[in-house]
Amino acid sequence: MKKLEQLKHESRNAHVFMKPNLKEDSSTRWSNKKVYESLTIFDGTSLEKISYKEDLKCELIDNKLVMFGMTYAEGKTPRPTLSVIINTNNLDLSNYNRLSFYVNPKAVGYQNFYFHFGIKNNGVWTNDAPSLDPNKVNHVAWEIKDVERNNVEQIMITAFMMGCPPEAKPEIEVEISKVVAEKVDAEYDNGWDLENRIAYSHVGYFENQKKIALTSNLDVDKFELYDLENKKVFEGSTKKIENNLGCFLELDFTSYCQPGEYTLRVGSLETKPFIINNKAYDSSIWKSMNFLRLLRCGEDIPGVHSHCHLNCRCVHPNGSSVPVFGGWHDAGDVSQFEICTAEMAHAILDLALKVEQRDNDLYERLLEEARVGLNWLLRTRFGDGMRAMAVLYNVWRDNVLTPENKSTALNVAENGPFENFTAAAALAKGAILFKNIDPTYSDWCKRIAIEDFDFARVGYEQGIYTKRWGPNVDSQVAGHGALASCELYQLTNNDIYITYAKKYAQIVLSCQERVGLGKEKLRGFFYEDPKHEYILTYEHRGHEQSPVQGLTKLMEVAPNDDDYQSWLEGVKLYREYILNTINDTRPYRLLPGHLYVLDKLNMERFTVPPSYGTKPEALIKLRKQASTGRKIDDNAYMRIFPISIQRKGYHATLLSKTKAVSSIASVLNDEELKQIAFDQIEWMFGMNPFSSSTMYGEGYNYHPLYVAFSPQMVGALPVGIKTLGDNDEPYWPMATQAVYKEIWGHTTGKYLWVLADIWG
Repeated sequence: MKKLEQLKHESRNAHVFMKPNLKEDSSTRWSNKKVYESLTIFDGTSLEKISYKEDLKCELIDNKLVMFGMTYAEGKTPRPTLSVIINTNNLDLSNYNRLSFYVNPKAVGYQNFYFHFGIKNNGVWTNDAPSLDPNKVNHVAWEIKDVERNNVEQIMITAFMMGCPPEAKPEIEVEISKVVAEKVDAEYDNGWDLENRIAYSHVGYFENQKKIALTSNLDVDKFELYDLENKKVFEGSTKKIENNLGCFLELDFTSYCQPGEYTLRVGSLETKPFIINNKAYDSSIWKSMNFLRLLRCGEDIPGVHSHCHLNCRCVHPNGSSVPVFGGWHDAGDVSQFEICTAEMAHAILDLALKVEQRDNDLYERLLEEARVGLNWLLRTRFGDGMRAMAVLYNVWRDNVLTPENKSTALNVAENGPFENFTAAAALAKGAILFKNIDPTYSDWCKRIAIEDFDFARVGYEQGIYTKRWGPNVDSQVAGHGALASCELYQLTNNDIYITYAKKYAQIVLSCQERVGLGKEKLRGFFYEDPKHEYILTYEHRGHEQSPVQGLTKLMEVAPNDDDYQSWLEGVKLYREYILNTINDTRPYRLLPGHLYVLDKLNMERFTVPPSYGTKPEALIKLRKQASTGRKIDDNAYMRIFPISIQRKGYHATLLSKTKAVSSIASVLNDEELKQIAFDQIEWMFGMNPFSSSTMYGEGYNYHPLYVAFSPQMVGALPVGIKTLGDNDEPYWPMATQAVYKEIWGHTTGKYLWVLADIWG
């Protein structure tokens, strides 16, 4: 493990591209697996089984299939591709569980190339979508044990042309030297079992925090903790836990608090080194700052891109426009969303407040990165409530804006109350933190925060909402309205904002279940609206923290208000809901996804791709998924993971609920909820059945992530661990695909926002 000070020094406080330890990248382990049997499908000696489009130049050169093309993609929809198909003539690959591809994309000026590898069996395509390094032979090892492969008709290799940045040349050659079917020891990727692994927090543990690891399939009574000099410093007894998730051994070393670096041993198993000290999460924060810097748009980012997307604009219905470069590339690094940007900036600022007195280097670095988001919010608004909401950066561009090029202005401005509340809250917080550093900038943030709040307030009263996200969700919008009101009250000391906050808090409380649902009388969760028509649930982006955070922030700024007890009651009810459901996932202590009432699923909240079918067909599918959860009532089920059709991957939904928990822990000084918040973060950092850290470059056994333009970025968090089919259990396969392995700034923002409550 690289020491914290070394990490900071080498990266110049996360200003220089952090390089990952490729020994801990799981793809290195995958590539080096023992191969028991193999079958060569293509060896570069013949084009006999190869098919491709007539306009593609394709040749055999030195026992390699070479595709020649141009990367230009400006104005082309869909994106152009270079693609070949290997016709395998109904080949039965049931005896093999991996495909290995050896591919070299040769070009000048690129940091990354985005590919699809596909297998077609009985007419159905399944894809792997990794990113490849230019100008080297990449071994793409794709395990296909979960893919039907008894009648393989075709295998596809496709390079996506993502445009030509100014520093690049448009010519590309893709060399394919070999494709092999192989039999290896299959990766464990589905379920709760730990087999021969230890689940633990790869980033380490705070000194006075609970320190727990898990394993299974062992019959041992003791475990030991060793320092790096191989000296045993602690011995503990294992605790057996059996439930519906399986049989586990819990290794509890909470009582050991001596700072240092250690490994755990139980039976024949041993962890890799982890730390115990009160800076356990500092490395992940610095790496998060590295990730966000690499995501920046419109800047020269060495190792990633030159100044980019300078010609992209958002258009107002009246024809005016604003440039939308800046901020951060977001999902898959090909888009940007106002809501995500605002929450990310707000989270970074809240964390900066927490570290100000302890780590000046980190404080300054957080403020620098937060300003990137704030500036985008300030610059992409039109001053009338309309602003850039969702921006697509789907190709590299040459930054020239020509009259005939319409693709740079496809982003349409909208007026949304939730979006304006999120902007107002972030900008108000920015005004507070920059007041003594840059008074002019602080005053600008203050003026715009007040304006955006008023646009949100009036828009919400008038029932305005965006086409992209649909009708307002009252508990979410009012919750963030209360949060923004409180931030503005702290900034201005104007009591009118307390009045607004109390009004929004009343709406939030009216959306809360207080009687109790089912035989267990579950209560404390929120509905979308005061009529309790639909329970507040999310399939992808998560904002379950909004109603709770609105209440806790109001408790913080108005502790002597006459309505304080009602806010406290609402917060305690939500706490009750958390504590009554958290044991569903012992011993992982993962916060369950959502409670679902089968005849009250709001189909407006689910993404149903056109290729899937109709919404009624999707509703049948969603009800089936929901009913695999724990039965609460005749028509109600509690799922560990959210239900969804397409947008699977659940770090954001998990972390939004975690933020709700951590905000209560903070305002009530509640150690039990604080530990639950830690449990969720540990899940992401290796306390999962795969013993995989999901932050790239942090911890161990991290998977390569789905990224379109950029190389793998240290500090990136994905959309998250998903589920397979209708199952309600974790699924973390090797394949690099959207959306579950897609990098997402929204996830990073939620992670940092949780740390702002529990860190230090």
